[in-house]
Amino acid sequence: MKVEAPEQELKLNGLGIFTPKDVARLTGKRLNYIYLILSKSNRFVRIQNGLYCLTNTDPFNIASRIVSPSYISLISAFSYYKLIDQVPYIIKVMINKRHASIDSVMGMRIEFKSIKREMLYGYNNVHNISIADPEKAIVDSLYLLEDTQYVKEAIANANERSMINKGKLLGYAKKCGIRRVYAEIEKLVEK
Repeated sequence: MKVEAPEQELKLNGLGIFTPKDVARLTGKRLNYIYLILSKSNRFVRIQNGLYCLTNTDPFNIASRIVSPSYISLISAFSYYKLIDQVPYIIKVMINKRHASIDSVMGMRIEFKSIKREMLYGYNNVHNISIADPEKAIVDSLYLLEDTQYVKEAIANANERSMINKGKLLGYAKKCGIRRVYAEIEKLVEK
């Protein structure tokens, strides 16, 4: 069997991220053979134990699919929406459990930020990427007190491009249940 065969099968089945068992099921080949192909070919990248992707898979797609439910937020979402000038080398993923960071996937570090299950809202699937709405990325930043130095710039740029819904932003802030987050967003929205 050629290396291209599993790659084509994976693409046809929409599996940019997969396990060796997925490949064995799709191709009918034995699992030990699949492990050999995955380790020897430069067409596949090992993300973590038992999880692989095709070499041309978008790192944001990978990051948002490692743990479920999850979504990309904070500076990564600000950058994705081009609300800030910085281009981070870290993709920050919100999850409701603990998961170790992954140091290098397609040149990016993936960091997992643990939040309460009740905070898993305000995100959508955009081009196969689970990512926070701009409003939710702002709330997450203030909630976790992380990447807060980018919040004013993100709000200003989102307002300039009519990408932000102030009612939704205030609603998300209220829903997070932290008074200081709501108060800070109220001040930022009034400006």
